[in-house]
Amino acid sequence: MCDQSSEAEVLPQGHQNEESENPSHPPSNVEAEAAAAAAATVGQMEPCADDWNEITAQFFDCVKDLKLGELVHDSTFGLLEAMSAIEMMDPKMDAGMSCNREATPLTFDTAVETGQIKLNNLLAKESIGIIDAVYSCTVSWLEGHSMAQTVLTCLYLHKPNRIECKTMRSFSIAIQKIINLIRNFIIRANVYEEEDFQHSSFDYNLSEEVTETKAMNMLKAAEEELIKKTKDTEDEREREELQALLARVRFTRLLLHSLVGMYPLKQGNWRYGQEVAAQTAVPLKTEMIDIVKSLNGALELAQAIEKTIELGTQPVEGSDAPNPMGFSMMVNQRLLPPTFPRSTKIKDRQLSIQYLTELIQRIKHACKIANCTSYHAALNFLMDFNKKFTPCLLSRSIPQTLYLPAGRLVFGVKPLIEVLKESVRAFIAPPALRPDNPLYNNPFAINCINSFFEYHEQTFYSLFAICGYNRARQRDHLGLLLLNFAHLQDGAERVDVYLHSLTPRSENSRHLACFGTWVFYHCLRAMSFYLLAGLELELYSVHEYLYIFWYLYQYLFSWIVSALTRAETFLAEQEYAADPKAAKANQKKPKSKKRKTKTDVKEILFNEAMEMLCGGYYKALVGFYKEDRIPEPLPLFDNEQVRFEHRFAPFANLSTPPPMPYSEFRQMKFIMIQSPATELYAAAAKHFHEARMLLETFPNPDEEWHDIVKVAKTNYVMMNLLASGHSRQSKQPPEFDFSCHRYFPIIKQRK
Repeated sequence: MCDQSSEAEVLPQGHQNEESENPSHPPSNVEAEAAAAAAATVGQMEPCADDWNEITAQFFDCVKDLKLGELVHDSTFGLLEAMSAIEMMDPKMDAGMSCNREATPLTFDTAVETGQIKLNNLLAKESIGIIDAVYSCTVSWLEGHSMAQTVLTCLYLHKPNRIECKTMRSFSIAIQKIINLIRNFIIRANVYEEEDFQHSSFDYNLSEEVTETKAMNMLKAAEEELIKKTKDTEDEREREELQALLARVRFTRLLLHSLVGMYPLKQGNWRYGQEVAAQTAVPLKTEMIDIVKSLNGALELAQAIEKTIELGTQPVEGSDAPNPMGFSMMVNQRLLPPTFPRSTKIKDRQLSIQYLTELIQRIKHACKIANCTSYHAALNFLMDFNKKFTPCLLSRSIPQTLYLPAGRLVFGVKPLIEVLKESVRAFIAPPALRPDNPLYNNPFAINCINSFFEYHEQTFYSLFAICGYNRARQRDHLGLLLLNFAHLQDGAERVDVYLHSLTPRSENSRHLACFGTWVFYHCLRAMSFYLLAGLELELYSVHEYLYIFWYLYQYLFSWIVSALTRAETFLAEQEYAADPKAAKANQKKPKSKKRKTKTDVKEILFNEAMEMLCGGYYKALVGFYKEDRIPEPLPLFDNEQVRFEHRFAPFANLSTPPPMPYSEFRQMKFIMIQSPATELYAAAAKHFHEARMLLETFPNPDEEWHDIVKVAKTNYVMMNLLASGHSRQSKQPPEFDFSCHRYFPIIKQRK
């Protein structure tokens, strides 16, 4: 590495001779300029050796204190230069380097010719190593890597019909069918993003000529052969290896059987989102019991597989291949798109089996959606499913496919529009949807309601599908969906007004805001989930928590409680008016209390507790602001109104509830901050205590309730300490610990 300190201009030798030979003919101006340019060029190309200084040692001495990834910022070396400074031969940046690791990538045919893979007489430990490596590749593919760089690096999957070993041939075909089913589930549910999944199969046919039933029969025959070998062998080590191999073959068969049972298309294929002619059917409850039994058997076998991983051949240290035999990492390199290749690291075998164990448990739970007959129950199921398990893409796609297997038919039988009507009827029972009301058979009312659901069916379909996306994408899609709710609310209001005009004046029950209340409830849930998801994803700074919890406390949760209470009251009035005996006796009908299930009462109670909890955070944060414990950004780089409007931008187009302007928040904050900090802390403690009491009154709470109760208890104690003067002189900012609950943090204040 050299530094050129100066440039010497050297006159070309040819010009010197020409001038000396022709002194009477001086060069023209053009020739003089050309000579000067040539002299400068030669001076740059042929500098003297003394003009270069060696700075390699100085360079390395200067950069020895830099950590990996750090860059020196200089006026002549900014971000553009840093991004352009590609290190040659770096496999992440140099696309040609990965291709050159193997002079000629190993293919199935060349591996057979050179004897690098066996087609017959495989040892049990070799088969175990290959199977474990294939499952590691499968898990790596499920985590978002390319199929060409994971599963299809196994040469045995390229031409399984040429494999003579019955066990390896049956496993290779079965794993292809499993891969194809997983791919079909994910494509059909269509709730994935680019970072979640790569669906391309690179035109591998994945044994399309073999049916899933035949693949399972082949595995069954391989099991019988392994059982016979196990009985005949006398060597203890060999018997142990054969039993471990048998467990893997059974696991593959049970997993394939479960996926085949859950997949709604019994015939034909589902390619690129288009349905070919096939009979559509979802598994019945009796079939679902059989599927769960298979999953339980696979779960037990997965635990046995995890204990016997060491019995198989292990990957060579320093090699990218997951197994010494049967894999070629570069075999599909030419099939990849002409971009920088992704760095694919195959997942560890131990972690892969643990991943499969958790996956089976999630799939078992996902099968319970078969019990969710109503739209509301299915929506709640998916929301709770995402909260409890943080599921992978496959386990998120399965309930989507089971509930809506074909178009807009719930369980492949009932139109989604009819399910939505039942949801409205169960929520608030509009008179037009009650069989005992004259509007029920009115053709104008029927046409109006059908038109409303047909026009807005897509919004509710999208709301259900959003629950299948990953957590970050759910929030993005919700922000866009809230734009549709503005049209949905307008349509619901028009329907209510029209149906109210059709109601005979002699009727006791009037049609007022029934559909509007139902739409309002779903809109409020989407809004609250949007704000809470920002807390889970850590999108807000601490100084933004104040108006986030203010909005949740003052408006969203209180409006949800109001909507649920209004629906409860309207239902009671409808049932009271429909009972002539109760009306004649002028007494309340006790049946109205029984109509609302415990789930509905639990939801009202839960949202009341959420309202109190957010109120506690809001008043605690005002107290922290009062004592200057929350650092705010410099005014030069911050505008609170811009931040406020940005956070609540998706709500701006909604008419109900009306968007809250920044001026109202500013006024509320000004009024609250007039109170002493100790009073604010005491009020926050009261809110946390009320939230705890509400949650503890309901019997048989679930795990999330226990976590929220723990948060409320801890914050109640901290607020009481602060109200009594604890660490009053301290200006340390509070800490918000989200380890116990993803939405509601534990407040910690150090002295």
